[in-house]
Formats: sequence, structure tokens, C-alpha cells
Amino acid sequence: MLMWPSLGTPTDVAITSPCDQERCPASRPGGAVSVPLRMMVCDTDPVPCQEAVVAAHPHGHPGASSAPEAPLHERLRQAVPGWVLAVSTAAAWAQAAATAFLFFSLGSALDVLSFGERLLPTEILTLILIAAAAAIWAAAGAGFSAWAASDAEKQLRAAALGSLYRLGAVDVQSRAGSLLSLLTDGVQRTANYRAAFIGPMIGALTTPLLVLAIMAVTVSGRVAGFLALLLLIVPVVIAGFRWAVRPIGRSYRMTQGRLTAAFLEAIQALDTLVYARAAGRTAADLARRGEEHRSSIMRMLAGNQLLIFVVDAAFSLTVVVAATALSLQGLAAGTLSLGGALTILLMTTLVIGPVDIIGRFFYIGISGRAAQRSLSEHLHAGTAPEVAAGADAERRGDVETAGAALSLREVTAGWPGGPPVFTGLSLDIAPGEHVALIGPSGAGKSTVAALLQAHLLPRSGVVTVGGLDTQDVQSAAVRDQLAVVEQQTFLFLGTIEDNLRIAAPEADDDQLWEALETAGLAADVRNMPAGLATPVGEHGRLLSGGQAQRLAIARAALRDAPILILDEPTSQVDLAGEAAILEALRRLAAGRTVLTIAHRPLAVLSADRVIDLRQLMTEVPS
Repeated sequence: MLMWPSLGTPTDVAITSPCDQERCPASRPGGAVSVPLRMMVCDTDPVPCQEAVVAAHPHGHPGASSAPEAPLHERLRQAVPGWVLAVSTAAAWAQAAATAFLFFSLGSALDVLSFGERLLPTEILTLILIAAAAAIWAAAGAGFSAWAASDAEKQLRAAALGSLYRLGAVDVQSRAGSLLSLLTDGVQRTANYRAAFIGPMIGALTTPLLVLAIMAVTVSGRVAGFLALLLLIVPVVIAGFRWAVRPIGRSYRMTQGRLTAAFLEAIQALDTLVYARAAGRTAADLARRGEEHRSSIMRMLAGNQLLIFVVDAAFSLTVVVAATALSLQGLAAGTLSLGGALTILLMTTLVIGPVDIIGRFFYIGISGRAAQRSLSEHLHAGTAPEVAAGADAERRGDVETAGAALSLREVTAGWPGGPPVFTGLSLDIAPGEHVALIGPSGAGKSTVAALLQAHLLPRSGVVTVGGLDTQDVQSAAVRDQLAVVEQQTFLFLGTIEDNLRIAAPEADDDQLWEALETAGLAADVRNMPAGLATPVGEHGRLLSGGQAQRLAIARAALRDAPILILDEPTSQVDLAGEAAILEALRRLAAGRTVLTIAHRPLAVLSADRVIDLRQLMTEVPS
């Protein structure tokens, strides 16, 4: 049972949700939303606010039932090419054929012994060689399937990560939990399904026919033909169950994604949940989601067990009884020898064995197909939905933006699934100029920053960065012009040096210290026993808020980009920390074009211009 720490009796605590109206359509109108504490929850829907954005988006979550199912992505086929399936099937055939001939040889040996004769050394050696061949093919088939699944998992995870990077920050942040589930468990299940299930399953469905053909040639065509008629039951049963369990697989996939997202959210917000006495309600919510997921798993396993029962009762038992009866009849009629009857019974185990495997591993197919569908939709996404929408944006002619380092001309923009945040917005920032952008939450400041970073494309109008139109070039080319210091600094688990080298992997130690000097952090790092090798902890928790923000400034200094975007860089620190950060930013801004998004008055004092979005881009004196 999940237990979360609690401070007294849980009470409803009204707080302001961090989602604002420009990011979360579910919160409009009115900007921030006051709700009972449930981190990033809008109004009464117990779905994270960011998920509400995705739910409103035409693409929705992977596998959303509202969208038609897309064809299987080519990367999925390439990860497990046809020759892999052919080898898996051939290995199953070879193993079955070798085992069938081994059983025939055993039957022949029994006939020889029943007449009082002795086996020749060559006959004994033949039995040993055939048995060894069957064992080798069994091991080779299992080993090849394991290798193919591992290689497919590596390829699919690389493809999924590549698609993730192309999605863009807006879409990725909106469904981090479901993406985490997809890139870990989903990729593994898809790889196992395509590499270790489909090929062996084709072999399992076809080897009984091969065994019956060998039986017909070596022992009795009449018995083999009768058993082949019984074998026709299997495809009908499998097809029926496959049709019946598709909704179960879809339900399993969706509940798993929701549970992962909820756990991720609860862990990240644990401190806030405890202080607000909401841990009990969050634990209850997680327990409810866990029960939903458990129920979906049990439904899937119940379907699998039902298939096993039906296959065993309706097919395996029938085939064994029929083979035994026909063998006894042949013995009584003199059409079968004792060895022939034994061969039929032994080969019958090969006929029902693969079918039994189908039942035992059918759940891999249920969950694997659902995971494959989600992964295919993720790969089909290609670029972020908002980027795809921007590709069809209305252009307002050839707008002259020469000379401006940053330019927005007649821009209309909004977040996926929501109305426009602003329309007809125009803004030019000259090279070397420092402009401060102010306004209340929801006015569009973060939208402007997202447009300039090519995380979001305009619905109409033109956005240029360093002379590059964000709709005409790759987003990487736009971002090469930029260094960004975000409102909430993200530091990776590792050392100070590791986090600095994210911006400049080839930088030497002198360059790292120079960047730290620019950020005003060099003295602090020198006083740390490990220096540059000091661990920062998860999300930088071993550093103070001011140190973490100055480390982000040092990282931006190493980028050495001509344009600097500062998105609320001092909002997470106290006044003393703000002064140190602003001094570091003044050093960093020297010789660069700077756009500062800020609420605090001190953050805009050094700006050449201050633009207030509340006054329709009316300039106010600095």
C-alpha cells in the first residue's frame, strides 16, 4: 500500500495553479486558477493541467480514440526486417523437423527391437545426431530471438528519442508521464512483440502442418489428414480472441500512461503536497489509478487464461484423444506397427506444443500490439503539433526585417488546443539592444519567448531570429543564435562540470572558470572541496537557488550566442540573490542582443527599452 507522509488531517488548501491562461486553455478566462491543491490541476477535472492541453489538441495522447489509427510507422518495420522474421520461422521449422525425424527414428528403433534385433552403431549415431540437431536448432532459435529483440529495442529507443527531440518542448512537457512510459516499457514491449513474438508465432502456427506432412510421408497419411482437419480450429480461435482483446490492450496502455504521469507528478511535488496537507488525497488518487491499472492487467491476463483453457480443452485434448484412438485402431487392424503408433503419439506432441505456446504467450501479443500502436503514433508525430500547425500558417507577404536581431511582424499565436494569446503583434529588437518585456501572467510573454526559440510557430505573421525565418529553417539553426536563461533552471544529475559542458562539450577548464567568473559563481565553486567535480544533486538540490541560477548563467556564457533571452531569471530567488544574478546578467549581456521577460522592477532597470504587453506593445520610458 502506498503511504505518503502527512501533516495532520488533510484539508483543502486553495493555491494558485502554476498554469496560466496563455499556456492552459482549461484555465481560461482569468489567468491563474485557484483550486484545491492537486499540483497543476485545473478546476474539477483530476487530470494534470498540462494533460488538459493535450486532451484538447487534435492529436491528443498517443492512441486517443478520437483520431483514426495511423498506418504502422516504417521505423518499426525497419527495426525488425523481414529476414529476421524469416530466420525465426525457419529456426522453428528446423527444430520441429529435426524433432519429428527423431521421433520417427525412435519408432523405427522400437520396431527393430520388437523383432529381437539389435540396433547398428550407425543407427545409434543417427539418433544422437538428430537429437543434437534438434537441441541446437532450439537453442539457436531462442538465442536469435533474444538478440533480435535486444537489437530492435536499441533501434526503437533511438528512433523514439529522435522523435521526442523533434516534438518540441511544448508537446513533450505536456505529457511527460506518458512519454516516459512509452520510451521505457512501451519500447521494450514493442521490441519483444515484433522480434520475439511475431516470428516464433508464425513458426508455431505453421510447424504443426510441417510435422503432419512428415507424419503423412513417414507413418500414415490418413491419420495426418484427420489431425490436419482438427488443426483448422486454431486460427478461428486465435482470430476471435485477437478481435475480442483489442479494447483490453488499449485500456492497459492508457491506464499505465496515466499512472506513470501521476506518480511522476506526485514525486516532483512531494514537498508541496506535504506542506499543504494534501498527501493523503494524493495517495488515495494514486491508489485509485493503481487499482484501475491492476484491473486492466487482470482483464488482459483473464483473456489470456481463457485462451489457454479453450485451446487446451477444445484442441489439445481432442487431438491427443484422436491420435491415440487412431493409433490403437491401426494397431488392431495391422496397418500400424508398434513403432508407427509410438511415432504418431510423439509427433502429436509436436502438433499441440506450438499451439500451447500460443496460449501461454498470447498476453505478449495483447500488450505488444497496444505498445506498438502508441509508439507508431509517436514516431508519426515527427514534429511538434504546434510546429505542424505553423507550417500552414498564413504569411503576410514578404515582410522586410533586415537589421533586426529579433523581429515579430503581424504575428498571431496561441498554444495547442487554445485560442490565440495575441493577434497582430509586431516587435523589433535591434542588434546589441536590451529590451525588457513586462505584463501580467497570461499576457503573452512566455508565448513570445516560445516563438523566438522556435518551440512554437505563429499561426500567421513572420518571426525572425538573427535574420532567419522560424518557419523556413530548421529549428536547430534558429536556436544556434540563442542562449537562454529560464525561469526555472534545470540542472542534470552530475557535477558542476558536467552541467557546464552541456553547453560546450569541448571547453577546457580555463573556459569553464571564465564562464563561472562571468556568472559570479567562481568564488563559490573554489570554496567547494571538490571544485568543478562538486555534485549538484537531482535537479540541482545540493545547490542554493541563487547558485543554481548562476550556474545556468555560466552555461549560457559558454554558449557564446549573439542573442540572449532571459525568461524571469530572478523570480525564484530572494532580493540578495537577485542582486548577484542581475550583476552576472549584466556581464553576460555585454555585446549581445538581450530580451528580458520580467515581473520584478530591478530586472528591467538596465534595459534600453521596456515594452508593456498590456498596452498593446506601447513603449514606456525605461
